[in-house]
Amino acid sequence: MDSYLTGKTFSVTTLGCRVNHYEAEAAASMLEARGAVFTREGEGASPDIVLIVTCSVTSAADAKTRKIIRRARRLHPDSAIVACGCWAQAASSGGVISSGADIIIGNRLKRHIADELENWYASAGEDGVRAVVERRTDVTKSRDWDSLSLDRTRILTRAFIKIQDGCDRRCSYCAVPFLRGGAVSRDAREVLDEIGRVVANGAKEVILTGVQLGGYQSGEVSLARLVGEISCVGGLRRLRMGSLEPFAVTGDLLRACRGSEIFCPHLHIPIQSGDDETLRAMRRGYGVSDFERVVELARACLGDDAHISTDLIVGFPGETEKMFENSLKAVERLRFGKVHVFPYSPRAGTASSQLENLPAGTVKKRTARALDLSDHLAAEYASRFVARNCGVLAENVDGDVASGWSEHYLRMYFRVSGVEKCVIGNVITVKPKISIGSILLGEEIQAGEIAMYKDEGASG
Repeated sequence: MDSYLTGKTFSVTTLGCRVNHYEAEAAASMLEARGAVFTREGEGASPDIVLIVTCSVTSAADAKTRKIIRRARRLHPDSAIVACGCWAQAASSGGVISSGADIIIGNRLKRHIADELENWYASAGEDGVRAVVERRTDVTKSRDWDSLSLDRTRILTRAFIKIQDGCDRRCSYCAVPFLRGGAVSRDAREVLDEIGRVVANGAKEVILTGVQLGGYQSGEVSLARLVGEISCVGGLRRLRMGSLEPFAVTGDLLRACRGSEIFCPHLHIPIQSGDDETLRAMRRGYGVSDFERVVELARACLGDDAHISTDLIVGFPGETEKMFENSLKAVERLRFGKVHVFPYSPRAGTASSQLENLPAGTVKKRTARALDLSDHLAAEYASRFVARNCGVLAENVDGDVASGWSEHYLRMYFRVSGVEKCVIGNVITVKPKISIGSILLGEEIQAGEIAMYKDEGASG
């Protein structure tokens, strides 16, 4: 059957988390399977379809999403604007119409993006006008897996693989359970098959993603066991994981990571606050001493150089100056490599949204102090790797300067001579000579050395 999508160009804009990045790549796979042609935003003529994978984790994310949809409508007045994901799940019908989107698809329904586009194109009246499409479901009552599938990476050189969705916890500030529903895990065989496909199509690195990733359980297959099975996939050079809650960082999982020859020593474990009273108000289910034991266990198992990064919420309702100082002291004591700082944002329907917010000026000042500490810790951690051999997955080449991520998830720039664009997607050994903040700058590498390393990697 002929498809309305055959020959139509499409671009993809992704906001928010790594789960969204996977869903963007998988949606691109689905559209290409119908004959659509992927194009990057800003390259050539306006795409026929603009797909925007939205975020709603904070009010700032909501505002950014609306701005991007309106900008897409302004720049591409004749394109089909499709918004899916968390903002699309929660937006009012009035908000959808005012944004300028043509098609809205909520969570657990992204597998229907291509079908809804087909229907939308087919629905034009004699005057060419089509009605706005809204397709959403009550995710809080669904335990369905949204059966998206990825064949290869298009947007990034690394492949995000979604293995879990939703969350059963009820942190007092978080709207994710209302936006994405309860926890569900993907069949382990599907995960392994998908990883096999993306590796066969050139991916060297896979990042496992999920909303409550550490809660993955497919039958008898736990996250620890899955790590072991993925590590046996031929041709895969690197394995990473997305964010893990502290209670998920178990001895079994850490031993599986240590036993993997391809696991990259980086764990992102959100602390959210370094104050016990604030953690109780957040309903996080652990105290600072519990978190410290988790970090100690991780470093004991993966080595002291393992990169432990975290999230920190600043300005939670009721946070006093002393509570904030406790957070800063804990963050410094734990020697995180990177701290992602988020000013508290009340989300409708959450328990904390009923509490009195701190003055905006106070939150702004505390956020600035936390960011300063984050910068200091990131620079301190990066400096460890100066003059040490680091494997870098090259993602970009601009002239004779390439950039990518090291095993320990540090951004590195290095100079190459006489090298073609094929350097992208390969793992290169670089010895950084200096660090600037959290960035590593490598010594010059000759094209012949890169070619030799590529040959060695290909034969292994």
